[in-house]
This record gives sequence, structure tokens and C-alpha cells, in this order.
Amino acid sequence: MWDMDVHHLMPGRDYTIDVQGEAGPAQPGDSAVGDNAVRHLFHNVNEGLLKTIKTFSTYISLLDNYETSTGVAEVVTPEEIAENNSFLDAILATEVMRRAHEYLLKKTLAKPNLTDFKHQLYDIWFQLYARKEGDRYV
Repeated sequence: MWDMDVHHLMPGRDYTIDVQGEAGPAQPGDSAVGDNAVRHLFHNVNEGLLKTIKTFSTYISLLDNYETSTGVAEVVTPEEIAENNSFLDAILATEVMRRAHEYLLKKTLAKPNLTDFKHQLYDIWFQLYARKEGDRYV
């Protein structure tokens, strides 16, 4: 699928990463795995290129749509719903997602109609869920 993606970025040219080691294992009862890296993973990314590729640019527009704190109610605006749909439209127009859809159809895990498949993806990726026990959609 990587090779099929005509828009995949090239390591060393379009981005550079700084691999500093591995995160330690999660301990029983921990809510997160500790990150011992002192620097960012991505050293360099060609952001100008990202903005010219529809799948990336529509994904980037989603990044400010979410409340990162648990216990704080999530508010979904009409603009955010439109951004979610634009992202799904962009990825569903790619050969990669067409191939993924075909694979899921063979496994009877996807709806055959692309519109129904889009709704299925929307529900999986964008419907709200409780992140804190006892709360609804936070």
C-alpha cells in the first residue's frame, strides 16, 4: 500500500526523523508509556509539500478539532463536521483506500456502497466516545 500511495513522502528528502531509542514498557496501572526522548521525533518536515496534497491538508485541518483533556466535554461544530467529511472524501478518492475497501469487502467488514463505507468510517473515526469512566462523550 505504501508503494501504491502516489503522495507518500520520501524519507531524507521530504522529512527527517531523529530516532533516539524506544519508549519503555507500560507498567501495570500506568495510564501512559513514558517517553525518554529529549528531542522531537521529526527533525524536519516539508510542510509546504503537505499543504499541496489534499489528503494531508484535509488531515491537518482536523488536528485542532479535539479536546485533549479528559473530563472536558467535546464540542463538535458544523465546521468540524465539514472538515471530517472533506478528509474522508479526499482519502476515499485515493487508490490506497479503494484497495483497503476491496480488502475489507472480501473480509465482509465493510459496506459495499462507497457512501455507506464513508458513513462507516465516519462512525469509527469521528463519533464521540467516553474517555473517562462514568462520563459521556468526554
